[in-house]
Amino acid sequence: MGCCQSTQEETPRSSSGPGRRSSNEVNKNLTQSEINKRVDSIEKSRTAKLGGVTVRYAYLSQRGYYPEDAHKPNQDSFVICDNFADSSSDAFFAVFDGHGRDGDKCAQFAKDNLPGLLSKSVNIARGKIFLGDLSEGRESENGGNDEKKVESELTKEQTQEAILKSHVEVNRRMHLCQDLDDSLSGTTSISMYLHGNVNRITVSNVGDSRAIIGRCADGSADNSEKKEGGKGMCSGEALKAFALSRDQTPYRRDERIRIKKTGARILSLDQIEGLEPVGDDDEEELAEGENADGEMILGEEIDEGGDPPRVWSPHGEYPGTAFTRSIGDAIAEDLGVFAEPEMLTRELSPEDKIIVLAS
Repeated sequence: MGCCQSTQEETPRSSSGPGRRSSNEVNKNLTQSEINKRVDSIEKSRTAKLGGVTVRYAYLSQRGYYPEDAHKPNQDSFVICDNFADSSSDAFFAVFDGHGRDGDKCAQFAKDNLPGLLSKSVNIARGKIFLGDLSEGRESENGGNDEKKVESELTKEQTQEAILKSHVEVNRRMHLCQDLDDSLSGTTSISMYLHGNVNRITVSNVGDSRAIIGRCADGSADNSEKKEGGKGMCSGEALKAFALSRDQTPYRRDERIRIKKTGARILSLDQIEGLEPVGDDDEEELAEGENADGEMILGEEIDEGGDPPRVWSPHGEYPGTAFTRSIGDAIAEDLGVFAEPEMLTRELSPEDKIIVLAS
C-alpha cells in the first residue's frame, strides 16, 4: 500500500505559554516567505490508473495564523493511498480536521491509523469471499489463489461494514493512546474509497468536513476528447457541484433528536450565557429556518453570527461541541457524539469530473 501523507510540522512553543505573546509577535504581519512555509502542497498533480478509472490528484494544506497563538500547529492532515488493501485498482483518500488542544495530534493519529485498519478490514472481508469460493469449488483454473483473493470485489454492504469497523476501532485506539488527550479534543474525517474495477466510490463522513463532486452541468461529457486521450471535458466546460456528504451538526433535526436521547442539551453559547432565551423545543415540528428534511438552511445571518448550536452535558457547561460526530472527544461520546460514519456509495460516470475532500 503506497501512501502519500501530510507531515506533522514541529512548531516552536513560547515559554510564556498560550495567550502570552509579546506585542510585536502578535501584531507581526506574515511575509510571503512565512506564508509559503505554512503551505504543504504537491508541486504537480499525479496520475494513477486504477482499474477502469484514470485519476489525477493533488493536495494542499495551509496552517492558519492566529495572532493570539502565532505558533499554533496545523490541525489538518490528509492521506492518499494507492494500491490500497493490496489491490492495484483501489485507492483511499482522506482529510482530517482536528479540534481542541490536542487536535493536531488527533488528526495525525487518524491519518496514521485509519488507512491500515481499513485495509486490514477489507482484506479480511475479501478472505471470507475467497474461502467461500473455494468451499464451493470455484477455484481459478490456473491456481492463482492469491490473485483471486486480491481481486475479490466486495459488495456495497461489505465495503461499508469494513469502513464502519475501521472508524470505530481507530476511535477506540485513540482513547487508549498515551501520547494525546482526546477527552476534549478530536478530529473530523472525510474520506473516499475508490474501487477502480467497478467504477465505484464510497464516501465516508464523520463530523462537518465535506465532500463534493463536480459534474457536467448539461449532463453530458464530450467523449470525443476522451477517446483521443484528452481530458474528456464537458461540452461548454461547465461543471455543477453536488454534495457527497452532509454535515453532522446540531443544525440537523435527526442528529439533534439522536443526541438529546442521551440527555444532552442543545444550546448556543448565547443561550448558555443567558443572552438568548431557551424556548420549548418541540422536535415534532420543524424549527424556524429549517427545510422539509429538518436541516437548517445556512444563510448569511447564521454564518455571520458565529454562534451555532452546541452539545452540552446536562451536568455542566461542557463539552460544547458544534458537531454531533467525531473521532476522539471521549467526554462528548457519552452524549452521543460518536465516530460512526455516514456513507454514500455511488458509481462514477463520464459526467463526473472532479471530487473535492475538504476541511
